[in-house]
Amino acid sequence: MAGKQNDNAGQIDLTSYSFAYMCGVCHPGGGPVEFDRKGNRYDKFAADPKNGITPGGLNGFDGDYFKSKWAESGVLEADCLLCHLKGYNNEARKEQIRALNFRWAATVGAGFGEVTGMVANGEAPQLTYNRSLFGKDGKISLPIIRETPNENCLFCHRESDWKKRGSSYSPRTDVHIRAGLRCVDCHLTARKAEDQRIKGKEEHQIGKGDDPGGFVRDDLDNTMRRCEDCHLKGLMGAPVIKHKGLPPIHLEKLACQTCHIPWRQVKAALVQDASVFNTAPRIAPPPKRIWSFYGPDMKPWNYYGYALTYPEGLQPLFTFNPVVGWYKGKIYPLNRVYTLWVGIKKPGEKGIDQPHMKDVFMMWKAHSEDPEKNYPELKLIKDDNKDGFLEVNRSEEVKALLRAVGNMLKVKGKLPEGSKVVFVNGNCYTVDGIKWEKIPKKPYEYSPYGSVFKFSHDISPAKNALGANGCTDCHSFNASFWEKPVMTIPFDAKGKAHYESNSKFLGVSPLSVFLGALRQEVLKPILFYGILFGFGCLLLILVRGGWVFNLEAFEIFSSNPGYRLMIAILGAALLGPAIVIVFGDLISSPTIGVLETIHRWIGVGLILVTLWLLLKARVQKVNGIFWLGLIGVVFMGVSGMVLFISDSINIRQIVFALHDIGAILLTAFAAAVLIFAFLRIQRS
Repeated sequence: MAGKQNDNAGQIDLTSYSFAYMCGVCHPGGGPVEFDRKGNRYDKFAADPKNGITPGGLNGFDGDYFKSKWAESGVLEADCLLCHLKGYNNEARKEQIRALNFRWAATVGAGFGEVTGMVANGEAPQLTYNRSLFGKDGKISLPIIRETPNENCLFCHRESDWKKRGSSYSPRTDVHIRAGLRCVDCHLTARKAEDQRIKGKEEHQIGKGDDPGGFVRDDLDNTMRRCEDCHLKGLMGAPVIKHKGLPPIHLEKLACQTCHIPWRQVKAALVQDASVFNTAPRIAPPPKRIWSFYGPDMKPWNYYGYALTYPEGLQPLFTFNPVVGWYKGKIYPLNRVYTLWVGIKKPGEKGIDQPHMKDVFMMWKAHSEDPEKNYPELKLIKDDNKDGFLEVNRSEEVKALLRAVGNMLKVKGKLPEGSKVVFVNGNCYTVDGIKWEKIPKKPYEYSPYGSVFKFSHDISPAKNALGANGCTDCHSFNASFWEKPVMTIPFDAKGKAHYESNSKFLGVSPLSVFLGALRQEVLKPILFYGILFGFGCLLLILVRGGWVFNLEAFEIFSSNPGYRLMIAILGAALLGPAIVIVFGDLISSPTIGVLETIHRWIGVGLILVTLWLLLKARVQKVNGIFWLGLIGVVFMGVSGMVLFISDSINIRQIVFALHDIGAILLTAFAAAVLIFAFLRIQRS
């Protein structure tokens, strides 16, 4: 936005007036499209001769009135019906705003009448009311809806969230919309709000979440309903989720969205390149050609062309797995936007300023019209990866772009003394394409100048969530959760993208990921089938020894009467899991889920059995078996203690694998003792 006071036209980019007709199509009116920065209503102030405002004039280079026609166009007042009238014609409202007919936009959008004439064409608009809507008293009765319908919310949120978050808000992609929920069921406001920050009068403070890249009204972060509010309390008729078998630490470290948005079905912008000229078709208005977008697959994405081609709600299907990363202590699915652009580094200032994008656009436009005459250095910038879009990736290309922009800014008098033109690539900038300086950033960001969006909409059904098929949905070799590629650099010297694994982005070690997969895909089946085998051995002994009550003949056991207690503990430790395994379809996902809930008691039972056998049974005669049991107890004891006190993902995955190895050793020990006893009986 241009400042209120400016010395010349060159300092002015987006004015309050241009903001109204460019951005007002999504803003409901009021505030900066109704009042200037001194609190004056634009149209009344401009219409008062004593203020000296000339329609379309320079008006003292005032950022609120420069080249404006407020008196003729009127202002965009807050339009209540935009949200609260079902059947509101938002496209008609947009047409009036683009025609600079601000004063009449709400009237036409609500369907009260029609307007002829456009302020944009120097005409005086004429309003004709639809008299059939009005009573004899001149009043109109409207079907006002207190709680905003979804379609009205999506007037503004669909297109912007398509680009930023890959959201389509469609029954096809969102289980909540398919179930009939409305936006306002979660984004509560006024008397229905639960958070005291927005509860009360109709102040229109709408409940919001907490987006990493958003800084508007951060004081109202997390005033909307959370997943847990409905799915732990049963609000709105939601199913109460138990998450049986899921270790509690998952719910502490993972946001609900991480598992319940396993993929996106609409493309989101991964890279926004504002350094080159986009020649893709159907991009309008022309200044938007200064932005090039790349999708999650790092292929060029003609977003603005698509936005003009596809009807709202019918965006082309594009499936991808979101990147998951840490934000405020939890793992969320994220879209981090990587940005490339030309900046201005001013002496003594920490941040990096940006040239007016209209100037960069005009530079490229002039070059495209006559490459030999206008900024010929830009010819050095090539499409190195042959994807149809130019990219600035080689040092000579960076130098060429900086030289062209620097020359353009000098001619326009817009390069402050002592300032340097820099190329910003993610979290680095350079003045020469060779030496790069780092820009401090948050761990979840590509750059502090690029947006980061959490995914919260387009929720998949529970049966499609991560974990619905068991732990191996995430903890398996080559599982997408850990191994999916995360772009780190969009263009190297050959124009190719570089990637790292999602586990590296999360800060989880390859060893931890490997052991997590080893535990779920190898160790658990061995343990579970080992328990089943041990129970089989126990049955053999019970049958051969006279059905439990005649075991004194077993010389391997002490003559102490407590042996019966030991047998009971051993049976309980093996019988319960064995029944679950057998009747749970032998290590199916539900079986693993149930076993996860009792794995602590399985471990305790195995330790107790082993200690009893070590102390009371005559296993000292078989040293290998004795040491097997002793090592297993140590493994289980130490690893169990670590699991109780540590919440580090890296440590827990490693120790959990050791813990399971210990459980396997104890199971093998118990089975070996039982087999040894059985063989002694056979010989006797």
